[in-house]
Amino acid sequence: MTEKILTIIVPSYNTENYIDDCIPTMLEHSRREELEILAINDGSKDHTLTKLRKYESEYPESMRVIDKSNGGHGSVLNLGVKIAAGKYMKVVDGDDWVDTKNLEKLIDVLKNVDADMVISPLIKFYIDKGKGVQHSFQIEKGRNLQFDEIGNHLDEVEIHAATYKTALFRDNGIRIREKCYYDDTEYNIFPIPYVNTVYATEEPIYYYRIGTQEQSINPKKAFQNRKMHQRIVEDCLQFYDENKKQLTKSKREYIKRIIYKRVRTQYMIYIKNDVTENNCGELMEWDLRLMQISPDFYQNTNTFPIKFLRSKKKSAYSILHILYYAYEKLLKRK
Repeated sequence: MTEKILTIIVPSYNTENYIDDCIPTMLEHSRREELEILAINDGSKDHTLTKLRKYESEYPESMRVIDKSNGGHGSVLNLGVKIAAGKYMKVVDGDDWVDTKNLEKLIDVLKNVDADMVISPLIKFYIDKGKGVQHSFQIEKGRNLQFDEIGNHLDEVEIHAATYKTALFRDNGIRIREKCYYDDTEYNIFPIPYVNTVYATEEPIYYYRIGTQEQSINPKKAFQNRKMHQRIVEDCLQFYDENKKQLTKSKREYIKRIIYKRVRTQYMIYIKNDVTENNCGELMEWDLRLMQISPDFYQNTNTFPIKFLRSKKKSAYSILHILYYAYEKLLKRK
């Protein structure tokens, strides 16, 4: 049996309308036997499982389908890490897709390098505009780098851009929160203490679909799930507090930058939505909680617009809400 170089974990929940755009892009190349596609059906209520089984029957050397009860994206990642056969692992959500030729090149790279994390550019594909925007990383490509040498100026390596050694997750017992949206932030942060070497490629692998109403990043969905986002932020604050003394300065600053962004996002989730007495009260409760559990992050986020919210002016929330929508309209006109 051919050794599996890469396992692609494919979380799939009600993705029947997308899966035929996803799975074939991973299979139509010459290195298929070195690839394991671990498609995990997370309790879908549509025909996702039927479609996945069809691909499994057609490509038994590469496709492995697991059917499980619904536990959320994090539960799929935790299971995938546990059973993956590949030397490396990557996550491709069931409603996204990959560049087939560049995936083939990536498998070749992974066979010949020995880095803890491999970074590739990704394409964010905006459905409403019908076009993609490439997001690259400004670090040297094509050789192993020390994380501590690049961490200070490395942008957040999102789940879609990262390929990790499977053993790095498995041997260090890394687990992601289950039954909760926004778990990708934990996936982006929790491995970092163990990442010493990084290798970057030139070619984009991942096409990330943006703009569907079902996505958790949709403003209305984000507000509905605001407590989940807060839970993830607090997980990350706790993780940082427990690990900061053991982290190198470069890793510490890298993780802090990501958490700062998520803390600010928690405020913006409210600012983007309706101004009500209840919402305002909730937001102030979150602000007080942040001050109590993490004074440092509280102080370091005391910039606009959060500083204005903390001014104690009753109208602050309403003014920021109006400013946000005015800004959004301006962007749409461009």
